[in-house]
Amino acid sequence: MKTAGVFGRSGRSRWRKDRLLILGYHGIAQYDEQQWDPALFISAELFESRLRFLKAKGFNILPLDAALRHLRAGTLPERSVSLTFDDGYVDFYRIAYPILKIHKVSATVYLTTYYSEKNLPIPGITAAYMVWMSPHFVGPLKTLPAFGSIDLRHATARRQVSRLMGQSFTDERTMAPPRKHELLEALADELGFDLSEVRARRLMHLMSVDEVGDIARDGIDIQLHSHRHWVPEDEHLVRREILENRERIEAITQRPAVHFCYPSGVHYPELLDWLRRLNVESATTCESGLAAPTDDPLMLPRFLDHSRVSQTEFEAWATGALRAFPHRSAYTPPPRGSKSQPAATP
Repeated sequence: MKTAGVFGRSGRSRWRKDRLLILGYHGIAQYDEQQWDPALFISAELFESRLRFLKAKGFNILPLDAALRHLRAGTLPERSVSLTFDDGYVDFYRIAYPILKIHKVSATVYLTTYYSEKNLPIPGITAAYMVWMSPHFVGPLKTLPAFGSIDLRHATARRQVSRLMGQSFTDERTMAPPRKHELLEALADELGFDLSEVRARRLMHLMSVDEVGDIARDGIDIQLHSHRHWVPEDEHLVRREILENRERIEAITQRPAVHFCYPSGVHYPELLDWLRRLNVESATTCESGLAAPTDDPLMLPRFLDHSRVSQTEFEAWATGALRAFPHRSAYTPPPRGSKSQPAATP
């Protein structure tokens, strides 16, 4: 397909010129995290290779706010792309940000602020990572008896238990954070996992407030991702999540926080009106696609790049030849929960 010039023709097409490719990333692996969760982490080498391709082929990498204004006005330059990073992991500060500086490229970080203030590992992904890194464990889990007896010696079973463990910690919204961290400690003891090393390396940590300030002063755009990485189904709680998130981001950056990314890709029809009342100007999803001028600005598609995306597929999305590929996402949004479910904190 490439030798026939399909990618080149697609990249120069009117269809592609009228659209914005919003690339979505999560973590850049500090060690080997992409082996545990290739849909969440990408290696620094692979990420930089994507940037080299975009720069070499003349793509216009625009700041998100400017790109969205051009999209609405119908004035996008050819092959327009914007880069976004969800959550605000510390690896952005340590790895992605220096790479972006080398290539003179800007990006938007959708920051969830609760754990940015705490300097603690995020319970859900940390529990999942600990399970994956414990390939010799066999037996019952006293810490979490609902899991019964588990056997982590085989990669397939370990990956499944890892996913369920992370989901269990993340979905539990009635438990106070100190109790979650107590459970995390107990789970680490049972698995024989050194949690102190995770803290020392700051694996599964978000950027600190000072680190966010550093990159914001250097031009990285910091935007909304909810305070507790959560999309409630109650307008009052949604308002709390957005306003607490916005207050903290604007205090750090001294710039407006008006662009939002749905945590875990979760959205539902009522939410859009609630976001509009909160003066949210745009919201990106985890659904695959290029953003068009006719799209609802609160339902903008992205392409989530990750370790399992081949270079050919990446180039197809970038040029607009993506119609030859099935639309897919690295994420399947979790089902909607109960509107009456109380919320504590992460």
